[in-house]
Amino acid sequence: MSKPNNFDSQTTFCVLCGRTDDCPEKYGEKKTFVEYNLTVHYYCLLMSSGIWQRGEEDEGVDGFLITDIRKEVNRAAKLKCNICKKKGASIGCVAPKCKRSYHFPCGIKRECIFQFMEDFRSYCWEHKPVQTFMDKESTGASQCTICLDLVEHLPAYTVLKSPCCKSAWFHRECLQYQALSAGIFFFRCTVCNNKDKFQKEMLRMGIYIPERDASWELEENAYQDLLQCYQHCDIRRCLCKKGRDYNEPDSKWEIKRCQCCGSRGTHLACSSLKSWEQNWECIECRSILAKSGKYSRKKKRALATSEETDGATCLMEEPSPKTPRRSSGSQRNFLLQSPKIMYQNNLSPCSHLECPASNRVTMSLSPLMSNRKWSLRQKHLREQRREVCNILKELKVQVNTKTTRLNINADDIWNSALKGFRQRNFSPTNTIEINFTNCKNRSKTDTSAASKHHFFQLLMLHLQNSSLFEGSSAKNLSLDIQAVKENLYFEAGRMIAVSLVHGGPSPGFFSKTLFDCLVYGPENVKPALEDVADVDVAQTIKMIKYANSLSSLQSTIHDCYEFLAAAGCFRPITALCDKNMLVNDILIHHVIKRIISPLESFRQGLKTLGILEKMQMHPDAFSSVLCHKPKRLSAGTICDLFSIHSSSDVNKVKGADFWMGYLQDVESGESVVTFEDILLFVTGSSFIPSIGFDPEPTIKFLHIRYPIGNRLLNCLELPITNTYQQFKNKMELTIRNTLRVESE
Repeated sequence: MSKPNNFDSQTTFCVLCGRTDDCPEKYGEKKTFVEYNLTVHYYCLLMSSGIWQRGEEDEGVDGFLITDIRKEVNRAAKLKCNICKKKGASIGCVAPKCKRSYHFPCGIKRECIFQFMEDFRSYCWEHKPVQTFMDKESTGASQCTICLDLVEHLPAYTVLKSPCCKSAWFHRECLQYQALSAGIFFFRCTVCNNKDKFQKEMLRMGIYIPERDASWELEENAYQDLLQCYQHCDIRRCLCKKGRDYNEPDSKWEIKRCQCCGSRGTHLACSSLKSWEQNWECIECRSILAKSGKYSRKKKRALATSEETDGATCLMEEPSPKTPRRSSGSQRNFLLQSPKIMYQNNLSPCSHLECPASNRVTMSLSPLMSNRKWSLRQKHLREQRREVCNILKELKVQVNTKTTRLNINADDIWNSALKGFRQRNFSPTNTIEINFTNCKNRSKTDTSAASKHHFFQLLMLHLQNSSLFEGSSAKNLSLDIQAVKENLYFEAGRMIAVSLVHGGPSPGFFSKTLFDCLVYGPENVKPALEDVADVDVAQTIKMIKYANSLSSLQSTIHDCYEFLAAAGCFRPITALCDKNMLVNDILIHHVIKRIISPLESFRQGLKTLGILEKMQMHPDAFSSVLCHKPKRLSAGTICDLFSIHSSSDVNKVKGADFWMGYLQDVESGESVVTFEDILLFVTGSSFIPSIGFDPEPTIKFLHIRYPIGNRLLNCLELPITNTYQQFKNKMELTIRNTLRVESE
């Protein structure tokens, strides 16, 4: 803890607890006020014993005056924490004659109670309020009604019971998350919906309930999707030439929704409906009604022949990707709606043209709730990755024009990269230039940017499969003693940081536990069984966790005594419920404490170019690139990536149409070229870097014979052809031959 009067503008330490942790769920929002040279956790401020809110809400820090905060820091500097033994303990137990003082995070760890109401009282571990249990309630287990996992009926800090429902038991952590999400207006008993009695008891037991609306009510346009009507023809053989999404009111091409579920539709003509007033049920609802005996077949004798062909099963099938009603123009009109296609004469982006059924295989967006969640998640990930892209561009400002050349052997990527990063003149802020020493005949089109992309791609792939990490897909750090001695964990962290800022791929293989350890600190992370990569250790934990009697539990512990003793997890077992604490001890030892040295070294490496600091400031955003692999390239992704600048010339507009149609053919597998091939041909990279491309990829239509990929400018120069088939043939011939020559 720094001296109380020394407020460093660069510090991220809370002036009251001395920690850098940024965990709003545990410590409240961490706020930094540059004008006051002050960083503080909201809960530390609320619970400090010697400070009161004497100002208005917009004064100082949420009504706490700056002068008062400084006085409180000075007062706390004289008090030693009874838990960590360090000074700066600003919170004291309110029990009479109790003189214990502690920091807020220390109090949480020691299971003190903080009451976020009235005078904001705090109670130490000895004097804290407890819930009373009936004798018959203190045995057994039930389901937590929030997370649905089992919760033991124990008089423990981690367990809370409802004051209004005898059968309602909760994990404290679950209740706290629920309170933060629901707010004071919606936080109530999940069983009986009682609010007043429930909130009063939870406040007494130290649950913080924010005085704001629920998080789902604050989200902008959260219910926007519910206002959209379903407009898509689901009949197997749609008769509309303008596509399944075409809807023209007061005509035979008006879309009629299922009168039962509203989540399926048909054109009036496709189901031989004479008017919109006629009722229509989808095949799912019709089968349900038929089983219940409520479905009547009158009025249904004139169903369309398209439905009669294959009987009831054909109605809802998705059209085949080989449907012959394709044309070189209509098959790719959905792509013309891309906002990145710019016509100089304000031409319409062809929004009036619809995508035919034959191309809805991968591009259709179902409004069903199961798909809605997936699409919302994908949208959220895209937004987070855009945020990361902007953050990395800010960090790239540090990179100067001075060049550092790395000689890399692609067959020995790790050792050659390690040698390059450790050379005396290497600096992460220098521009990196890659020279592959084992490639005798490098292509003339292979730019320094392409070599750099390839180098970082090989390096990230090697790290993912190296002995520094363990696990299947979501990986944690392993314990490699030799790697610790050689400081390889630091180098791995530094390489990942440099890759992110210099345009390489993101790792995408971090487990949530590893990411949380890096961002929030290992002391604030609770590992799970899935984090254990060692099969024998995992089996031991399972045997302890699922022991169904005290005798079987003690027998299991006896069999693995040496392992538990070596791990420092051996504890006396007197009841079956003790197994939970034992399992938790083993997980913390094996996943976190065992690799604490590699973890710290890895963290230091990630501090390169400010990556770790940005991770801690924007954890959700960086989780999207460090814990998730980027989704496969699609026609929509490539279309949005390239900006098409075109004049109003008809041939050039047709060329743009051909380009986007070609993307559709690639996506449907009707081309020998892949999206990765196209990206490699133009930019020299088969992936989209987390930081994006510089310069941004563009397309030009020129009177040339064959396509040209200008990797210096990331520009794809395309020929203007008379037919789509000519365009497609030239694209495939050029891209395949160019990449084949480069690979050889």
